[in-house]
Amino acid sequence: MNTPPEHGSVEIDGVPRPALIFPLTLDGLRGKRLAQAIWFVPLIALIVFYVFLLIRIGTRTDTTSHILRIFVIAMEGVFIALAVWLVSNWRKPGFVALLREGVYSRTGIGPVLVPWEMITKSGLHKLAGVLSLGLCTNATPRHGPWWMGVNRPLQRRLTGWEFSYPLPVIRGGHEFERVVQLCVADPTARLTIV
Repeated sequence: MNTPPEHGSVEIDGVPRPALIFPLTLDGLRGKRLAQAIWFVPLIALIVFYVFLLIRIGTRTDTTSHILRIFVIAMEGVFIALAVWLVSNWRKPGFVALLREGVYSRTGIGPVLVPWEMITKSGLHKLAGVLSLGLCTNATPRHGPWWMGVNRPLQRRLTGWEFSYPLPVIRGGHEFERVVQLCVADPTARLTIV
């Protein structure tokens, strides 16, 4: 999919900022329905299993049954929340936007802003056969989920990059890659993004 990006604005900390927006879509992936089923079917099976356990524990009143009941209800809540999260992300996958400040993404894992000044290098890489644009940074972004500090070194060890943007799921992925590479190489190009 090589459609042009949208000119618009994104809101960061309550402040709208002009941006070049690249919507995410699952249309560019082969076997996406199978992949969704691979995640969703076992999740439903686990939910059913925990409901069965809850019924099986029933009205027993010993201490072990109380502990098991609390555990089963907690796990049931976790699996239901995970199923809701997966379905909501399939329906509305999010977007990646280029700002004068950096690369901003809003996906199911949360919003992340990677400032241009923090990006030390960018390049293409393949992970599991999916062509992605990778970014290396010199620090953890301050706009991001709380677990980003742990994820960043893990991502670098696994893929060689702190941030990966899979190009087949980005509408206009080749343009996204071209503009990011240009902005990393030439800081003056960042002013012409929007």
